[in-house]
Amino acid sequence: MGYNPGAGLPKRSIRGHGIANGTRPTVLSVDDEPGILDSICLELEDDFDVVTAASGWEALDLLSQRHVDAILLDLRMPEMEGQEVLKRLRAVRSRSPVIVMTVLRETKTVVECMKLGASDYVTKPWESGELTATIRRILREVETAPGVLLVSDDPAALVPVKLALEAHVRVMTMSVAAALVSNFPALVMVHASHGSRSSATSGLLARFPRAAVVWVSDDLSGSPVGGGTLVPPHRLDLTLSHVSAALGPHAAPRRHLSRAVMAAVDLMVSHCQDPLTIDEIAGKVGVSEDHLTRVFREAFGLPAATYYARLRIAVACRLLRDTDEKIDGVAHQVGYSSAANLSRAFKEVMSVRPGEFRRSSA
Repeated sequence: MGYNPGAGLPKRSIRGHGIANGTRPTVLSVDDEPGILDSICLELEDDFDVVTAASGWEALDLLSQRHVDAILLDLRMPEMEGQEVLKRLRAVRSRSPVIVMTVLRETKTVVECMKLGASDYVTKPWESGELTATIRRILREVETAPGVLLVSDDPAALVPVKLALEAHVRVMTMSVAAALVSNFPALVMVHASHGSRSSATSGLLARFPRAAVVWVSDDLSGSPVGGGTLVPPHRLDLTLSHVSAALGPHAAPRRHLSRAVMAAVDLMVSHCQDPLTIDEIAGKVGVSEDHLTRVFREAFGLPAATYYARLRIAVACRLLRDTDEKIDGVAHQVGYSSAANLSRAFKEVMSVRPGEFRRSSA
C-alpha cells in the first residue's frame, strides 16, 4: 500500500523524533476525505512535516515502515474506523501520540478513545491555529517523558537496541561525555564499553541515580556496578530483555531473536564500513538468504537488507550529529563510496539529505 502526501503538496518528512533531534516534527494525518487532508496540510506545513494516509490500513502500513511524531486520526472512515486503528496501535505499543479528529461530540466516544490511548481530541470544524497548538502541547509532553538512554563512544555499538525500542519508548543515544552533562530523564541507561568498564562509570551513576542500568561489556568479571546488570556485547536478546524488565509497563513487546538473527546483527554492526551482502551474511551464520530474510521480518518487521540499510543510516545520523566529520568521510565510515551515494540512501530512509539533517540537528 502507498500513501497520498496530499493534493500536490510537497512531501517533506523526517524519520525520528523532531523535537529531540532539532528537526521539524513529522505529523501523520489520517482521513478519507481529500479536502480535509488538504486543509490540514495547508494549516500545518509551516510548522511540521506532514504525511497523509486515506485509510486506517494505509496508516498502519506507513507506521510499520517509519516513525512519526504525532498522528491526527479521523474516527469515521470506511473499512477500518479510528477506534480500531487505536486498538492496533496499542497492541504494538506505538509511542506516537494520537489526536482524534471527529465531528462527534459525544462524551462516550471521547472517553472510549482516551481509554484506547488517544492523547487528545479535536472536533471538526476546528478553529484556526487549534491543530498546531494541540500538536505542540502534546509533543512537549512527549519530549519531557522519561525513556531509555543509550551511552557509547562507539556510534554503532547500541544501534540495534535503538532500532528495537524507538517505536515504543523514547530513546536517546549519546557519547559518554555528552551523557555526563545530560538532563535526559532516563528510566533505563544502557552503557556499552570495550574491555574493562569505563572510568566514567561512577560519573554516569551519579548523573542518573534513579535509572536502572544495563552494562554491555565483554568484561564480565566481578559484580554488576551500581546494582546494574552485566550483559555480553553479542546478546541483543538479553539486553532487550533487561531493558524491558526495567521499563515495566513502558516496555516494547517481547520479540524472539534467533541465533541467526543475533549473529547477523553482530556482523552488520561490525561491517558498517565494509558492508557485506545479505547472501554473505547468511552464509557466515549458516542459513539461506531466504531464511535470513524471513526471520528478520519475524523479529523486526523488516527484511534483512532493509534493516541493514537503516542500521548504517542510524550510525551516519550519530556521526553527522556528534562529529565535525565531512559528509564524504561519514559516507566512507558507513560503507558508501561517496557523499552522493550516502545522500541518496540517507534520503530514502530519512526523507532529507545528510546536510539538511546536520543543520537541523545543530
